[in-house]
Amino acid sequence: MWGDMAEIAIQHLKLNDYIYVSGHLKSFTEASDNGRVISFPKVLVKEINFVANTNQKINNKTEDQESTLEKRRKRLYLWQVFFANPYEWQDLRKRKVNPSQPDFKHKGSGEALWLRPFDPPWVTRQLQLQDSRMSETCIHPSSISSFQF
Repeated sequence: MWGDMAEIAIQHLKLNDYIYVSGHLKSFTEASDNGRVISFPKVLVKEINFVANTNQKINNKTEDQESTLEKRRKRLYLWQVFFANPYEWQDLRKRKVNPSQPDFKHKGSGEALWLRPFDPPWVTRQLQLQDSRMSETCIHPSSISSFQF
């Protein structure tokens, strides 16, 4: 939502509110890293109405979705912690024996991170940048001969 509609939503909507939105449905496509084209629907909201929830099954589903959203939020936060200080994490990508092992593990807390196909693109870009920086800071054997003792 944008503009006035976004302001109204921020002021009046709360987590677990049931609403009915009307507007125009559009979609856009984006190419994924592996070259597949993914289509994303988008609703241009013109009107919001509150709806009464009378179905208990929907409540349980909402709680499951909320816990999924909370897990996703915590996971994205953990990636931010990782990129803030990557030297506090072990990079286990090259030593993994099976895919259930984490890609990164915090040296102090033991928290683990796995690379997932549904990670946001910024995670992949930041990781590529981090890998590039790490390879630049390594001393290559070929450069040792240029030092004078």
